[in-house]
Amino acid sequence: MSDQHEHHSGEEGWADKKSFRNAFLGVLVVASILAAVAGFVPAWRKEHPHFPAEEFGVFFAVWGFAAFMFIVLAGQHLRKLVGRKEDYYEERE
Repeated sequence: MSDQHEHHSGEEGWADKKSFRNAFLGVLVVASILAAVAGFVPAWRKEHPHFPAEEFGVFFAVWGFAAFMFIVLAGQHLRKLVGRKEDYYEERE
């Protein structure tokens, strides 16, 4: 199999720079905090929640995070069940 991604020089791209990664992480953390705080603003809350847990300001953020964690952790174990070895197609040759 040929390598389609050739490395022309040792230069790193703009997304590989540590300053960009730190800035991106900082923006992501600030946006997450602002979104969580917005859950406590009365103007942005549901007037009539269906369940008592929805009255908690960051319920949907916590619920989404828990669901995402479940998907990631379940995917790790599912990969063990249905995954193939890297040389699966080359074994036939």
